Amino acid sequence: MPPLSYSELKPGKKVVHENELFVITNYEHVKPGKGAAFVRTKMRRYSDGRILEFTFTDKDRVEEADFEQKTCQFLYEDQDGIHFMNLTTYEQFSVERDFLGVQANFLKPEAEVICAFHEERCVGIDLPPKMVFEVTDTIDDIARGNTANSVTKEATIETGWTLQVPPFIKTGEMIRVSTVDGTYVDRSTG
Repeated sequence: MPPLSYSELKPGKKVVHENELFVITNYEHVKPGKGAAFVRTKMRRYSDGRILEFTFTDKDRVEEADFEQKTCQFLYEDQDGIHFMNLTTYEQFSVERDFLGVQANFLKPEAEVICAFHEERCVGIDLPPKMVFEVTDTIDDIARGNTANSVTKEATIETGWTLQVPPFIKTGEMIRVSTVDGTYVDRSTG
């Protein structure tokens, strides 16, 4: 594949930059009053899920990564890693928990996920940017008159992830959570 110019970098593009695999999550074309235009990007590194910022000019070229997307099912997690099954071939494979970054905290039993493969190796998973989870534990009663001081409170969702939620969220409620950074988004009806 020919290299991509800075104007071809768009959210969702998968690229190789500095010998690492990335997916572009944010793109901003900047045209300053003085000087050459450039592109400011945020890219998620597949090896650890971290979001990094990079700037590209019209002189820069970036290699587009050749990924194969496969639908897989999350099976279980143990000391050896997180185990998946390819739903087309029924082959099973595992990846280390650290490899998936924060996304490992949002895998529900038997959930179908899109796994990205590069050169026959799983290099990451693509989850929806927001997912719905049940709150399994939180303090349901905040002392009356104390709500002004309690901007948020701690809650645990069904996967075991702990996050801060508004004081009106109760155990058993469904909430939407960002799978990018693990933060509360809003209440959900299902």
